[in-house]
Parts: sequence; structure tokens; C-alpha cells
Amino acid sequence: MQIKGIKKGRFIELLEELDIPDGEEVSLSIESHEGFWQRLKSFRQELDSEEVWIEPEVFEGLRDSLPGRDVIL
Repeated sequence: MQIKGIKKGRFIELLEELDIPDGEEVSLSIESHEGFWQRLKSFRQELDSEEVWIEPEVFEGLRDSLPGRDVIL
């Protein structure tokens, strides 16, 4: 079973009903969902610490250089 919650101080507020009887022992596995930029920063630090280098040529031609379509407001 997987259920989501939000940490509030020393408590975790569950976002849905938990179908477990009162008094039942449970264990938790905590995952933190970092934002994109924090994850990217961590990834780059990991690459730096492992001395991994990606050649700039790898990224050449990945983006379309065309201006795109007109937007009508």
C-alpha cells in the first residue's frame, strides 16, 4: 500500500483515508520529492564528484532551431 502525506511539524497529515484498524502497527518509508532545480543541482554535483564529463558536442542539434508557430491571443 502506498499513501501520501504532508509533514507538518512533528506530524504527517495523510491525504487519504487509511484502511487499517486502530492499534495496528505500521512502518513508514519516507521519500522527499525535491524540486526539479534541486534534483538537477544534486545530479551535477554527483557528476562533478565522480569526475564525469559530458562533451558539449553531445548536445549539438538537440533543439529545433526553428522559431515555432505564431500564437494568437
